[in-house]
Amino acid sequence: MDALSARLFSSPAIRAEHCFDQRVCGVIPRLLSVAGLLCFSLMVPSAAASERSHGLSIFGPETLKYAPGEPFAYLNPDAPIGGRLRLPGGYFTKLTGFGLTGTPPPLMYKVFDTLGIKSWDDDEPFAVYGLLAEAFELADDLLSLMVYLRPEARFADGEPVTADDVVFSYNLIYDPDVNPGGRLAWSKIRTVERVDRHTVRFLFKEYARDVPIRVSYLTVYPKHIYGVPGKRLTDFADQKPIGSGPYEVESYTLGERIVFRRRDDYWAQELPYCKGFFNWKQIEFQVYYDKFSSMEALKSGFLDYMAAWNPATFRKLKGNYFDKDYIVKSRFPLTRPSAMKALAFNLRRPAFQDLRVRKIIASLYDFEFINDNFYEGTQDRLTSYFLRQKNLRARPGPAEGRVRTILEELAQRHNRPGDGVIFVPSEAIEVGPYDPGKSVDGSQIPIELRIQMANQELDRLGWQWDSASGFRIKDGMDLAFEINDGVDDGLFHFTQILEMAGIKANMANLSKLEQQGRYKNFRFDVAHVWYDGRNAPGQELARHFLSAEADIRGSRNLMGLKNPAIDEVLNILMALEDHKEVGIYARVFDRIMFANWYVIPKLWPRYDFGAYWNTMGQPEVYAGGLWYFYNVLWFWWEDADRREALEEAMEAGVGITDNYD
Repeated sequence: MDALSARLFSSPAIRAEHCFDQRVCGVIPRLLSVAGLLCFSLMVPSAAASERSHGLSIFGPETLKYAPGEPFAYLNPDAPIGGRLRLPGGYFTKLTGFGLTGTPPPLMYKVFDTLGIKSWDDDEPFAVYGLLAEAFELADDLLSLMVYLRPEARFADGEPVTADDVVFSYNLIYDPDVNPGGRLAWSKIRTVERVDRHTVRFLFKEYARDVPIRVSYLTVYPKHIYGVPGKRLTDFADQKPIGSGPYEVESYTLGERIVFRRRDDYWAQELPYCKGFFNWKQIEFQVYYDKFSSMEALKSGFLDYMAAWNPATFRKLKGNYFDKDYIVKSRFPLTRPSAMKALAFNLRRPAFQDLRVRKIIASLYDFEFINDNFYEGTQDRLTSYFLRQKNLRARPGPAEGRVRTILEELAQRHNRPGDGVIFVPSEAIEVGPYDPGKSVDGSQIPIELRIQMANQELDRLGWQWDSASGFRIKDGMDLAFEINDGVDDGLFHFTQILEMAGIKANMANLSKLEQQGRYKNFRFDVAHVWYDGRNAPGQELARHFLSAEADIRGSRNLMGLKNPAIDEVLNILMALEDHKEVGIYARVFDRIMFANWYVIPKLWPRYDFGAYWNTMGQPEVYAGGLWYFYNVLWFWWEDADRREALEEAMEAGVGITDNYD
């Protein structure tokens, strides 16, 4: 086997004998156990632990950027409320999120308020401020959180929001009519108690830095509506929801369109975190099933804006209206932490339980061709679960320092080489994350050579070419699978490359309802996934990767991952409060995940692209941590002067010179 093949397919991580160097697996100092780390955390409470605070931060309330009453920098408190925003929306089959089947409409999250509201400021790693909650108070022992509700908070029917509604809403998480896949996020909460009419105490089983943040995300439902004795939550599937949020459903046609109306009596419209937030009087979502229809609807004036992942699609938006600036095309800064956008293997499938097979498939994703021909060179290859976060990202090459020590200890504790069970491959220790399409020196390996090496390695592994079927077979098992991904425009090219290695991959064409059913029951082969990035990772990764969730119907652990080393690292990550320590364990996580090739990493955009009718105002500060879609929906507004200028220009057939691109 030549050097390049050795680089791709013969690292210590995938040797058949799974033999580890005794230096790596020798006796070394034990890593702090999760229990020990938690006990340490409990002995060292935050300096502000027993004080009330107007918000919560992942690294303690003393790190909050905004003072009480101070608006977020990316809001315009003077933005008027008015106008109608028409957006392309997804197919929906019911009006609430209750029930195990069906799809709710978009924007339901603004019919119901939560206890807190997240800051999207680039300078805050992870912080929330009180919305329904006026203040939060973390106990000295860090095992409970008091939440003080705003007495003025009201539901749309005029009834006050009380502690009873909060306790009821928490208990809904465990209602049989609620998807059980979301319960992991609340697993560290013991119970919720009513203290008085406007005070609630959350009791924790154990402390982790993002547990209080999770509490602030609780959506509060009116008990007097959804807790009526004798009624199930599914009984409300076709009824207009009632919540405390700024919007209510005005009208709808299932599967076609839904119109939300901004409430004139919204209780929080004068709060500093709400002024300038959701400024549209009406928001209409229209269902379009393909890009072409959406593009034509925008150009015809039936839609007010369009987001474009693919710059090639964006480039097709042209014509008289664009030339005259009636419709503005623009490129927006993208500062949000990168997500792992990838194709995930269903590890329940026998063929995908072999790390070597997963790595061969990943090596055939032709990023350079896909980026150049489908994305005009605007994307970066994902070679980390934290690509844009320098303090969290693992780099190629041997692990060093504490990262290496932790990896070696995890390998010693969890690997069973004699049984062929390896959870921490030595590639995690000696190689680190890298692009499998590149050689050791970083130069690109031609796809033709990668195809050749893949064929050689599959032959060696016993996957024999079957001329009758046209793909490889081993022990009666086909190397054939279906890819469920409607996002990546270059995947057809990927399937063609796979076919040259004797791997049969078909693109699935599923309805949203069918896709939802398959995912809930794990009836898929390879699926598009999105593991969101954070500056302080923890709970949002745990819900996708913890073993405890792997077999729960509807779980977010879609791939069925069961790796005790990953479990241990994630449990530690969720408890850490020191930013430097978070970085160390994030790099450990990054190395283990990449060395196991659980996913095929794809690409991440450098910019966000969008087009909009030239009638909108926007704040001076653009929230680059959010997609363009959310900036328009959440922070922009209808500008009456621009609307008038546009109508006059269109009537005269002249261009608009005063655009704000």
